[in-house]
Amino acid sequence: MTAETVILEQIKKHDTIIIHRHQRPDPDAFGAQFGLADLIQNSFPEKKVYTVGKMQHSALWMGTMDEIEDQLYEDALVIVVDTANTPRVDDQRWEQGDTIVKIDHHPNEEPYGDYNWVIEGASSTSAIIFSFYQQFKNELALSNSGASYLYNGIVGDTGRFLYATNAKTMEVVAGLMEFDFDWFKINQMMDTISPAAAKMSGYVLSNMQMNDLGLNYIILKHDVVESFELGDFGTAFVVPLLGKVNTMKAWIIFEEQEEGFYRVRMRSRDVVINKVAARHGGGGHPFASGALAQDQTEINTIIDEVNAVL
Repeated sequence: MTAETVILEQIKKHDTIIIHRHQRPDPDAFGAQFGLADLIQNSFPEKKVYTVGKMQHSALWMGTMDEIEDQLYEDALVIVVDTANTPRVDDQRWEQGDTIVKIDHHPNEEPYGDYNWVIEGASSTSAIIFSFYQQFKNELALSNSGASYLYNGIVGDTGRFLYATNAKTMEVVAGLMEFDFDWFKINQMMDTISPAAAKMSGYVLSNMQMNDLGLNYIILKHDVVESFELGDFGTAFVVPLLGKVNTMKAWIIFEEQEEGFYRVRMRSRDVVINKVAARHGGGGHPFASGALAQDQTEINTIIDEVNAVL
């Protein structure tokens, strides 16, 4: 019996389904979470389906997170999407579920829960959710809104089809575009930034550090980021900026968090960098990964390790 079949059976079996995703969610985390919730709710209207985790302004167009009581987990099916390892799951109550399912596309270095469906190398978890719908189309129903969520997730995780994109990715996108939603508007939303973000872009381009090996990086201190008053917009827009320099092979954004450690976003054109990320509490795609750095010493180590593979 395939993982997909088992998951469908578990969805049918449970009256309550709670969907989690990772902390500091990106478009794929939200897309997979809202898209799966829509798919289940439309297919089985009698079931209670909840999405939990911290909300971000950028995803308000999809809906809002549910605030639920602990007792709902007692007999619930918990599905965690787009989350490679347990420390990154947003809202740690996920472990209280009756049955736990992991659906993801990152390297499965930490299998968790009762059932795992991981397709390493898939463009996104949103694409996996759509393949789930396609496989059981005679039993499942996806709304136009649900399709728009999944499309958003794929566009976001591929960097508008710059990363992790192949013929299968485009087949999925073609299938989603058969639904009635404004994909052009979603593309525009993901390609625009706020005035505050535009000003910060100037700072980033003026302060990035490039070396002769082809590495471009910037260290963003917390007080600097706060000074631009980005609000809920976040700093994801910074990631592609450093890659626009045509002589750079890889680029890294080190962003200091309020707690003092650094969030690390790593990208490359064709150099495998996810192994470096894995050594520093992260992981991801070969050419697009994330990690953590505790201090300047670890930042220097990451820079040295990326330089070594260029």
